[in-house]
Parts: sequence; structure tokens; C-alpha cells
Amino acid sequence: MTAGADYPGGATANDATPYYKPTVDDWVAMNAAVENYTLGLELHDPARFDKAFWPEGSIIIQPEPGNNITIPYRQAAAAPPKPVGGGAPTGNAIGTDIPPWHLAISHHFEFQSPTRATHYGYFLSVYPNLTTKTSTVGLPGHYEDILEKRDGEWRILQRTTAIGSK
Repeated sequence: MTAGADYPGGATANDATPYYKPTVDDWVAMNAAVENYTLGLELHDPARFDKAFWPEGSIIIQPEPGNNITIPYRQAAAAPPKPVGGGAPTGNAIGTDIPPWHLAISHHFEFQSPTRATHYGYFLSVYPNLTTKTSTVGLPGHYEDILEKRDGEWRILQRTTAIGSK
């Protein structure tokens, strides 16, 4: 074998960093895990969240640089808290009752091994108002995920949600 012929960046089989060439099934399953998170969020569907995360999975929320809040993934799938005195949940990140559209964009995956990979992707929340025919853009940020493959299935083990920039 010619040095670097089968490895990216001219690496050789003797390099310290392992290289894994993912299958098409790996790519499809990783995308499915990430999309199940988005669909779970959009459709308020906890079963989709369950398909996205491993049971011990967690979400680290970074509302601003240096401020981390870690929660179990199921807490993120729960409905917003009800106001004091009961009633339907009110309010969102922009202070209205308009449900947002969650736009996940620009996915990048890296495979570290046959059972571990990372994902980096951007998101943007858009709050449409059909009455005024305007939209408010809010909460831009990015995801940094660690995914694991177990028994042939890829799911998110840890998702960091960074709002704004680093």
C-alpha cells in the first residue's frame, strides 16, 4: 500500500490517530438521530427524542459563553412550565405566545471510530406571525454532539446547545 493512499490528509496506517471509514448505513443512521431531535422538538413528540438520545443522554445548554446548564434530554422534551395558577403554557424566548420554527442547518459529522462520532450544526429559531405577516428571528446558535453506536444503532449521548457565538 502506498503511504497515505487509503487515508485522508496523507496519513498512514502507522499514525497514532485511528481512522474509520463509515458506511452509508452509518451516515443515514447518524442523520436520523439528529433529525429525530429536530422533529421531536417541532412536533412536541417525546418518542422522537427517545429515538435521538441514549437513555443516559444529556443536553448542555450554553445561554452565554462560560455559562453551562446540564439537563437530562427528557427534560428538554417536556412542555414549558405552566404559569402560576395553572392554564396553558405562555411565552417563548422572544416573550410572545408564537410557537417557533426550529431551523437546523449545516450539519458536519466526524467519525472517530466505528462506534463514536461527533456532529456540529447550526440552528436558527424563527417566530412567524400570520396576523401581521412578519417573522422574528431569534436564538441563533450551534450544536456540538457526541454520538455513540450501540447494537448497530446511532444515537446522541451528549448535545451541547450553544446560543449565540463562542
